[in-house]
Amino acid sequence: MTNLRTESDLEIELEQMYQKWEALEYRASRFYQMFTRHCKRYKGGIAAVRSVVSKSGTGGFEKLAKLGRLDLTLEKAIVLNRNWTHLFSTNLCMIAQRKIDAASK
Repeated sequence: MTNLRTESDLEIELEQMYQKWEALEYRASRFYQMFTRHCKRYKGGIAAVRSVVSKSGTGGFEKLAKLGRLDLTLEKAIVLNRNWTHLFSTNLCMIAQRKIDAASK
């Protein structure tokens, strides 16, 4: 039986991703506040990812794409990652795939 990851696990993963983004001089502070429990803007990791991925033209995605780091986007590293897909709708997965495909051309 597979041990499915939870929203708490996701928030830990998002913290690690945020640290990788900072190393690339990309600070997603508003996003950080959405998945960090002690922040006023906290809405949870799932809702935070859903909110960002469902929008088009997010600065973070575009910056990471320009840096050649699609692997560090929420779309690729989280939504389309088989460890996390069970947390997201099929529709959100399709949106994420379209964004990755468009940026890969």
